[in-house]
Amino acid sequence: MSNLIRSLALLTCYKHNIHLNEEYNQQTLSIRRNSRNCLSWIHYYGNELYHSKLVSIRYAGVLVIAISAAGGQGEEQDNEINDSLVYIQQFLNNLHLGGNYTYFPPQVFLARISMEQIEEEGGIEEVESQFVNNRKVLSGFINDQVKWTKAATLNHFIPNS
Repeated sequence: MSNLIRSLALLTCYKHNIHLNEEYNQQTLSIRRNSRNCLSWIHYYGNELYHSKLVSIRYAGVLVIAISAAGGQGEEQDNEINDSLVYIQQFLNNLHLGGNYTYFPPQVFLARISMEQIEEEGGIEEVESQFVNNRKVLSGFINDQVKWTKAATLNHFIPNS
């Protein structure tokens, strides 16, 4: 399973920023989108071991790369940005609060590592930049998702007393 997760992570960045023609761009976008969707299923239905593997392949950082539209890099499609924001928020919440589909206790250490990955990729700025970008189709949904994702990222070092 480790090789599958690692391969999916590599495919999420497949031919990123290489634009040859519309058909090719759509094919590579589909590969990246489906790879992220597979990783999200692993994150959603996986146990502690799978979450640990996702952290080791820098899953949170991979998701930040997908929303890095602010600098002209990455997918600027609204659905891609919204989905990646959802995945970041759900992943961090699962690490903070425990499992979603399969119950397991909170994994605060993994949450901290994931937040470091997000910070290394400039993820906080990327999330905030989505407020500024004018979105045609899903702007209301994206702005709401930005708020929820931002809340999940701010939750990472609040001690439980």
